[in-house]
Amino acid sequence: MLFFIALSLSKEVFIQLYPYITMLKFEIVSSRISTGSENEKKFVAYMLQVRQDSTESNVSDPDPANVERRYTHFLDLYNGLKKDFPALLVNISFPRKMMVGNFDPSLISTRCAAFESLLELIAGESRLRDSQAAIAFFQDAELADARRLINEGQFDQALFILETSFRLLNKVYTDRSRAVLSALCRVVACAGVSGGTLAGPVERWAQLALKRYEAVSDSDLLLIYIPLLHTCISIWETLGRDKSKLVQELNDLRKRGMKVDSVPSLMEAVDSLQTVI
Repeated sequence: MLFFIALSLSKEVFIQLYPYITMLKFEIVSSRISTGSENEKKFVAYMLQVRQDSTESNVSDPDPANVERRYTHFLDLYNGLKKDFPALLVNISFPRKMMVGNFDPSLISTRCAAFESLLELIAGESRLRDSQAAIAFFQDAELADARRLINEGQFDQALFILETSFRLLNKVYTDRSRAVLSALCRVVACAGVSGGTLAGPVERWAQLALKRYEAVSDSDLLLIYIPLLHTCISIWETLGRDKSKLVQELNDLRKRGMKVDSVPSLMEAVDSLQTVI
């Protein structure tokens, strides 16, 4: 049960290996019954895989993004889209909530098919893909988990989740969209919230963020750029890298009248940005 939409976006690693047009593919690859936490009932977790496969070489994406979603996540997605775009969802039949029998294999299989039909429609319609309901579906679960782990001081686990979130969003949206750049900057911000202990693992993401910002003109996204520079300078200092170019960039921005001192942390700046495409 696969579907696709042709994309001609440049995704750094994959396109270097396979320089063809790629196809965005969604698939529910598995499901499991989770017992839930102490105060939570058991539920079915659906593993959603997001890939960009080559269209000309039959090569699958070597780095797919895998995330789990519950029925309620898909229901919220459907209801949000139905409210804002009723005409576009007129042919979508969404499975109703059941009071009993939720763990029956045939019901789970039927739901998987319905979920993929909904995602197929989203993949083929940019208005649905760019909606707040879709963005929330693709990122909110991971953001909630990452924030909880950061608050608990489990920075390594938070970094892993934020990396997964970025990879997923980077397959669905363009490289310099607000959702993707925000996700990328959250990964970089892990170095700051961890007190520098994650500077090494985060360095490559910091370099990617700086590169992508070279062509950004969105005024709101530029508000994140100065906190990003400060975070990168801190990472470079921790790792003993040459930070002179980053410091010069900050000085140039100061000369242009921009506020570069006493700014929010990178994580605070990203969290304050409204995520729209």
